[in-house]
Amino acid sequence: MHNTSTQHTRALDPGGLPPLEQVRDDVWSLAQPMPGGHLAYSLTYLLRGTDGGVHVVDPGWDSDANWDRLTAALAAIAPDGVVTGITGTHLHPDHVGMAARLRQASGAPLALHGVERATLERHGTRLFDPDAMTGRLDGWGVPHERRKELSRFVDRSPEGLAPAVDSTLSDGDVLPVAGFRMVVMSTPGHTAGHICLRDDDRGLLYTGDHVLPTVFAGLGLGGATPSNPLADYVASIGRVRRYGHYEALPGHGHRFTGLGERADESAAHQLRRAREVVAVLEAVEEPTVWDLASRLTWTAGWEGLQGFQLLSALSQTEMHRDFVRAQPPPRP
Repeated sequence: MHNTSTQHTRALDPGGLPPLEQVRDDVWSLAQPMPGGHLAYSLTYLLRGTDGGVHVVDPGWDSDANWDRLTAALAAIAPDGVVTGITGTHLHPDHVGMAARLRQASGAPLALHGVERATLERHGTRLFDPDAMTGRLDGWGVPHERRKELSRFVDRSPEGLAPAVDSTLSDGDVLPVAGFRMVVMSTPGHTAGHICLRDDDRGLLYTGDHVLPTVFAGLGLGGATPSNPLADYVASIGRVRRYGHYEALPGHGHRFTGLGERADESAAHQLRRAREVVAVLEAVEEPTVWDLASRLTWTAGWEGLQGFQLLSALSQTEMHRDFVRAQPPPRP
């Protein structure tokens, strides 16, 4: 994997934020800060069509400062800054939190995968119902002193986003961007309706949170699903691997080449954790999800997991447990 961003080194400094960066003659990336966690910013992509309008992919976290950054970027790359369309790779607020505001200000239509819209409509502004979350924390065996920090993350979808979605996307759809042929690829796992966007003419693949350069994607973070997110993720990684020679434009971190290698690493990481779960289940009789998670390897260390990262870890642990009970992962 090779970092192809000329601006990424600035983001490595404490508090650093990469400036607006030109990716191709008609494509730019814009870092949009996000609160908390181990990721400082998400990446918004601006595509200037042959009609002079700009299509925005993942406008970012909704804040006045991010709004100012976005409008300044639009003015810099297009004479009149007209937005002609908005697409979200998935429903998380660090990606589409500002989508409703941008739609209202610009009149540009907003599109998400149909599964994401259905999730938003089913849950309103809540991906995890508070009452259901209480039962979930009970079932996981979460200590009472840690429950408050987890319960506050039941609201994970941007308010008012569901009614702002003008059209839904499906696998194989082509986005209406003048001068581009942006193909929608359904890549469930991170969320059930996550998509990647493929630009064959420019050799670009917008990976959202499916494949990331500096961290591995959390899975099953879009509400309850009928299928196992890990199984979905491993299958959809195979689809991305076919375009491993494309340059990757991810939702966080920096753009990079070596997408095929990183996709393999991402799948291997998930299956390695599944094998860890198998080992614990063989050694400990009926551990709770909390006990099971505490015995696994985490990038930040078990003691370093807090807030949403801890909630994500517990959710993933449950998912891996259910996955290996249904089909033990292959040995390395």
